[in-house]
Amino acid sequence: MSHSLHEIKIQNKHIVLILASIIFSTILVRAFFYPYDLPITHDGNNYFSYALDTSILNSLPTDYTLPNNGWPVFLSLFFKIFQFDSALGYMDLQRVLSIIISVTTIIPVYFLCRKFFSPILSLIGCILFAFSPQLIQNSLLGIAEPLYIFLITVSLSLFLSKKPKLVYCSFWIITLASIVRYEGIVLLVPLSIMFFIKFENK
Repeated sequence: MSHSLHEIKIQNKHIVLILASIIFSTILVRAFFYPYDLPITHDGNNYFSYALDTSILNSLPTDYTLPNNGWPVFLSLFFKIFQFDSALGYMDLQRVLSIIISVTTIIPVYFLCRKFFSPILSLIGCILFAFSPQLIQNSLLGIAEPLYIFLITVSLSLFLSKKPKLVYCSFWIITLASIVRYEGIVLLVPLSIMFFIKFENK
């Protein structure tokens, strides 16, 4: 007798193995398309310059017009830790961090999907996310989107929790996302409304 995807049972250990396989596979895909020995350009280069200046000056530079500096400030922390002889070394670090964040997002994506779907459908959602061509490309450009998507995904997953403390944490993470990309602040309004509706009788 056939079963729908909603009815298929899957053990937690199998879920972990499948998630690990998805993560490993998407790392291989990114490694295949990685632009070796090529510098970061366009917006990614602006973030790189800001991060490098921040790490050197030990303070935020004032001669930039970036609308958000969350991603380059985050990068500058790693630029202080790791020392390279060339700018390309720091650019590779920027790309690697972007890839790590993008791949790590698969985990909160699964938990977010589980708020609405069965384990098997949630894993399918993770696969669609992990191998999205646009997301793979963004993770190789050294730009702010991977960190922004990670923070938004974690925030939404926590917000849908039944524990008030985790819901409160989701607002802090949304604030961090707003520093990475200002669009994140748009989520504060609907989440605040949903928060009061959710906990008005508690």
